[in-house]
Amino acid sequence: MSEINWQPDYESAVQESQTVNKPILLELFMEGCGHCARLHKETLVDGQVVAAVNAAFVPVRIEGRGRMDLVKKFDVKGAPTTLILSPQEQEKHRFVGFFGPADYLQELGKSA
Repeated sequence: MSEINWQPDYESAVQESQTVNKPILLELFMEGCGHCARLHKETLVDGQVVAAVNAAFVPVRIEGRGRMDLVKKFDVKGAPTTLILSPQEQEKHRFVGFFGPADYLQELGKSA
């Protein structure tokens, strides 16, 4: 089974995004959040979602409480929050909560 090529941290994702000129897919989640766990176990392992994310984005998944600077910077109010950012860290699209694979793919398409 293929997996999403998550970057190790936000700074690496920004650097990679600027190098390859692809948008950043930033998922801010919280440990113990049911919707976050479900998104990770059901949607982010779906073959079509994995292929779409790896092809079009530089993905990074971050526990929000460990990076309150990012939570504040992007005015995140709930978890999970998925942000699509330009290589210059400008927000292009945001979606909050659990999305099944088909709906998640539809949300990814809204950032184009």
